[in-house]
Amino acid sequence: MTIKIITDSACDILESDQQKFDIEIMPVYVVENETTYRDGIDISPAVVCDNMRKGVRYKTSQIPYGDFYKRFEELISANQPFVYLAFSSGLSGTYQAAALAERDLREKYPEAVFKVVDTRAVCYGLGHIAYGAAQAAAAGASMDELIKRINYYIDHVKHVFTVTDLQYLYRGGRLNKGTAIIGNMLNINPLLEVSQSGELQQIDKVRGEKKLIKKMVDYLEVNGNQINQQTIGISHADNLELVELFVKMAEKRFGTDRFKIVPLGSTVLTHSGPGTLAVFFFDEWKEAFQFE
Repeated sequence: MTIKIITDSACDILESDQQKFDIEIMPVYVVENETTYRDGIDISPAVVCDNMRKGVRYKTSQIPYGDFYKRFEELISANQPFVYLAFSSGLSGTYQAAALAERDLREKYPEAVFKVVDTRAVCYGLGHIAYGAAQAAAAGASMDELIKRINYYIDHVKHVFTVTDLQYLYRGGRLNKGTAIIGNMLNINPLLEVSQSGELQQIDKVRGEKKLIKKMVDYLEVNGNQINQQTIGISHADNLELVELFVKMAEKRFGTDRFKIVPLGSTVLTHSGPGTLAVFFFDEWKEAFQFE
């Protein structure tokens, strides 16, 4: 039986790609005051983005242990092997909840074939991993082969982010008010990456959008490998103008037209805000692990 790929709504992936390989997405919870929504089911990134611009404040809540236990047990009872690809444990406790469910279910069903994986990735970084894993699973990969491929993706996927309005980082408690106000006044934007441990860290700050995008393209050139052979993932929060500027610069620099552009999911959007742009690629690429 083909191994099923499951991930969560911190994964940005095209709906067509999700449907093509029947990738299941478990919803993170988005909270507005006393109301809780299931990301991607009860609320969409477009609604979150629009409401944030109107001053609405959102929080997120990790997928609880009970959700994982229930869904994993359903699959185990149906003799369906699966891999759950959790978004970075450096950014959320979701992986830990899934790992606890895995531990308890292994005690109850010692012969079950399944695996919970901390991808140390998010957004289309996680989407890259999920899509590549699903493609391998559909081709008949064994669990060992699949985990080997997944670990390769995890070790080599790179994330580079920017936000164009610092007020949202301030609202979320990730930036002090003075820094946010001065940064916006001077049009200074941070350049961030996800570290090898799966945590977000600032690597630079740049004044002006054109210089900012150039810095992002420079980051790909310095950290990437065979960029023109890869599909470059782009997640954005209602910022097509910045996406188009990045694509134009990247096409010229690398001679590629291979891009997948997806909306930034609500899970990250609630923290980074409208205007966010994130780019994903690999720092090493093996022909044998290529996917379309």
